[in-house]
Amino acid sequence: MKRLAILGSVVVWLGGLLLAQLSLPQPGFARFSDGSVHLVLGIASNLIVGARVLNTADSASFSDSGGLTSSNGLIRLMSDDGAVLGEYQSGDPRPILNIDSSLLSAVVWLPSKHILLGWDGKAFTTTAVDDSAFGGEVTFVRQAPGKTVELFVEQADDSVAKLTVSLSEGRLLNAETEPGARGAVFVQRGWLLSQNGRGLMSELPNGNRQTVELSKEPLPAGDLRIERMSNDWLHVSSQSTGTNWAVYLTATKLSVSLLPPPVREAAK
Repeated sequence: MKRLAILGSVVVWLGGLLLAQLSLPQPGFARFSDGSVHLVLGIASNLIVGARVLNTADSASFSDSGGLTSSNGLIRLMSDDGAVLGEYQSGDPRPILNIDSSLLSAVVWLPSKHILLGWDGKAFTTTAVDDSAFGGEVTFVRQAPGKTVELFVEQADDSVAKLTVSLSEGRLLNAETEPGARGAVFVQRGWLLSQNGRGLMSELPNGNRQTVELSKEPLPAGDLRIERMSNDWLHVSSQSTGTNWAVYLTATKLSVSLLPPPVREAAK
């Protein structure tokens, strides 16, 4: 393992240290509009954006076990103490990242390369996928049972297809439509989240829906960005207004808290 030690594109992982010093709950890590990643501390409706732990990232996903980041196409998997466990130079400008539990849940979809990345406990694995029949754009990816991966695809008519692909062979095993889902979706603990006119539409597998208003004014299409902060927390941000929220989700509960912007650090 190699430690992250210097600033720049390298992580200065302060989460464990700050948590010990402040004795506050740690909802996770959030990436803001300038690409900086910060530790988030506190409880729902009383959150603090703490230390910068990464100067810049193009995308990120964190669980309680570690994190996936991408910067200029370089994919990194890190443990919860900041050790870099693996790197992969993807060359892809818009990778789809997800880690939602253990490090073995880490998975990346590289749309320009038509490749799935997995983690076998020692290194990244690559699987070529024929996505010519997908019929749309992959907006979310996650590991599934039996060495398979689920890809959620926004179709041309705005409907959503869930495709199951073999992680070892890249073969399409199953395809089904997600009833009621529209556009780009994010999946968390059974919840299917997507943007609606003024905020989020959330739906459980039993069909129960909940609308969360985040704006009094209509939001532009594709305005909301969702990234994982930890097992139970998501970071939602508006690209048009710059507003940030932290969403807490369990199997039955959803709550939204305003997330303050990072404190601007003094020039050194």
